[in-house]
Amino acid sequence: MGFNLKSIKTVQTFDYEIKDEQGNPTGVIFTLAGPNHPIRKAAQMAANRKLIASARKTGRVELPDPEDSEVQRVKDLTAFTLGWRGYSDENGEVAFTPEAAAALYGDPELLWLSNQIDAALGEQDRFTKRVGTN
Repeated sequence: MGFNLKSIKTVQTFDYEIKDEQGNPTGVIFTLAGPNHPIRKAAQMAANRKLIASARKTGRVELPDPEDSEVQRVKDLTAFTLGWRGYSDENGEVAFTPEAAAALYGDPELLWLSNQIDAALGEQDRFTKRVGTN
């Protein structure tokens, strides 16, 4: 008997636990949009359309300005973060809002956090789950 490939699914979201500077779990969980989540798919399609339009207009692919790329990265990380739990600051528990997420991702002192989330979003295995038996 063969293996049922349909027993493994790409899921729309994944809960990712933030690690500290030594790789230890912090108890802070971010819920991230997977590659087939509508928000993430829409963002990827918009980026592709922009690239195609630029290529059609100029006849070549133009690379974006590095500052524009960083602004877009913060926007994408913010859009792809659907929530969190367990995060607090000096004032107590921090409720998730897109504005709070953008503030974290835009803080140069928290580059480690945005890099960690960016890496997690790129790990496709995090967004796959076995849903049946083989």
